[in-house]
Amino acid sequence: MWVRVPQPVSREQSHFAIALAFSRVYAYRTCLSSKVRVATFIATRIATRPSMYQGPLSLNKVPNSPYWMVSFIGADGGQKRRSTKVPHQGGLYQGEKLSAAQAKKRAMMVGVSIASAEAEQYTSFDNTSVRELFDLMLAGKLGRVCMATYDNARISYRQFCAWLGARAQAPARLITKADIREWIISRRAEVRCSTVRKDLSAISSAFAWAVDADIMPANPCLGAKVPPDTKDEKVVHEAFSLDEIRLLIQKLPDEWSSAVRCCIGTYGQRLGDILSLRWEQFDWQARVVRITTGKTANTLVQPMRDDFYAWARARYEAALAKGGDAAIWVHPRLHLHSNPSGEFTNLVRCHGIGLVGRDTGGNRRTWHSKTFHSLRASVATMLHAAGVSQVMAMRLVGHESSAIHSVYVRPTTDQLADAAEKLPKL
Repeated sequence: MWVRVPQPVSREQSHFAIALAFSRVYAYRTCLSSKVRVATFIATRIATRPSMYQGPLSLNKVPNSPYWMVSFIGADGGQKRRSTKVPHQGGLYQGEKLSAAQAKKRAMMVGVSIASAEAEQYTSFDNTSVRELFDLMLAGKLGRVCMATYDNARISYRQFCAWLGARAQAPARLITKADIREWIISRRAEVRCSTVRKDLSAISSAFAWAVDADIMPANPCLGAKVPPDTKDEKVVHEAFSLDEIRLLIQKLPDEWSSAVRCCIGTYGQRLGDILSLRWEQFDWQARVVRITTGKTANTLVQPMRDDFYAWARARYEAALAKGGDAAIWVHPRLHLHSNPSGEFTNLVRCHGIGLVGRDTGGNRRTWHSKTFHSLRASVATMLHAAGVSQVMAMRLVGHESSAIHSVYVRPTTDQLADAAEKLPKL
């Protein structure tokens, strides 16, 4: 059966005619006489046809181009300009010779096609918003990473959405490299380089996932550079000396003194892992402490030295006698603390240990050269000073990378002086 389709005068009529033709073929082949079935088929075809561009559209000329340019409003609300490839002086176009008047009419038709095609492409893309994307990422992280990592990502996402404002509800695929550069400049004016890099890493991982999920065409964070810290912003990191560690154990409140002992006794484990220690992790018969780190989820089996074993066993027996949370948690008060790192740093300042940075404006925290994490550097430094091999030191501290481990080795002035004395005399 031949179906004759009349020549359409517009793209809209063309789609209608094709839909009508298909409906007739469908009705004929299936021997359907029901007008309802045919009408339903036609309605379905017309409902799924691409829509024509109906916004403002104009033709214009630009210097150094022989072609008509079409300007229109894109589906994202932005002004668009595209070349029609139709010469405005007339001439050959796709094998057809056109006068100047014909060329202008043809350029208008081509312009409508270009605008309509981009509108179709826009609606075919995934329009997941930036905020929705971040919510998906947080939902995926919950339960798979430690709460500290989850909270860092949540704060980074919230800060970026606050900077975007209303655009946080727009499709994530509209975020450009220029947006990321502007955000970095804005964020960098408020916080240090390391904070911006942390935020950028969280946002980039979300966008990378969106690329794999076909939500975004590319990751706009790739290649982004964060300006380094200025001289006044640079943070000084130091390790505690042995005398300072002894002073902390002697002067700090009971649970903080215990936390320092446990950190040194487990070879510099992180604050979160120390404060979440349970007595059941201490194997008194094997004389080891078993720790699953919150950051990397690695399981460490840390041997207890004689002095640490004796102290920990005595504290455990006292905790059992006391009962309650003390019989479960090594540090029953501190493991519930909302800002333990800040409290520890303030205690260290009160005892005049370490250097304090000056206020550099913005939302930058006033840094202190010695924090609880400095104890990790203290252990790494003392192990190397004692002649322990790097492989053994890395196993004890829990480092998997020699490059990272070397950052934690921070010899004191006295240790450097002792090393210098080993050079031969001239």
